Amino acid sequence: MKYAVRSFIGTRNIQEDCADCIPTENGIFAIVCDGIGSRANGGESSRMAVRLFSEKFRNEFSDNFPQFITRAAEYIDDEVFKTYGDRCGTTAVVAYIENNLLYWLSVGDSRMYIIRNGQMKQITTDHNYRYILDLRLKKNLIDEKTYNKELKNSELLASFIGMGCIDIVDVSLKPIFLKNGDIIILTTDGLYKPLAERKLCDIIVSGDDPDKIADDLISAVKECGGSLDNTTFTLIFF
Repeated sequence: MKYAVRSFIGTRNIQEDCADCIPTENGIFAIVCDGIGSRANGGESSRMAVRLFSEKFRNEFSDNFPQFITRAAEYIDDEVFKTYGDRCGTTAVVAYIENNLLYWLSVGDSRMYIIRNGQMKQITTDHNYRYILDLRLKKNLIDEKTYNKELKNSELLASFIGMGCIDIVDVSLKPIFLKNGDIIILTTDGLYKPLAERKLCDIIVSGDDPDKIADDLISAVKECGGSLDNTTFTLIFF
């Protein structure tokens, strides 16, 4: 198993993303967080969340990853909130691979994709206002007119670490079975928003060296020009 981690500040003045990777005897633990830019302590929140997730994994994890990571997320959410109050917040996407089993957790709109046989599939769900609107429309709690009117706020986060009580969190209770040649990417929105999914996939499957692929992804983001968000991701070649 090979991996690469990259972080690019973009055109922003500060870096509010953070990531970590911990290789294990039989796999890897990876975490990517994106501090919320509209909140004063977004960068501090993401760095604190990554540090605490990593510390808990190193010091406390033994078995039952879904149970462990759910409790860890609840604890870290509370710790970030107690430290920064309502002036903070960060997304989080976590992956743990053991042998050929992939477990994951996500809060917010940082994503995890799996690329298999040249096809890219988003595994996580974006926990934003569009997600809430879709649920309300499906349950007939709002009509189409209200839905379309509210779409202007669709990218506002509906859940994040640091709320003090996480509204929405997704955890894989059952693992995803990986196959040889699978590629996993955990990423902030600084990568998937400026680059179309097909472009992302084409770059990722263009070789077998994660460091070169990671550099190529950063180069592709830079070529987009204009205002660029912080970009952070972890590539894992299984």
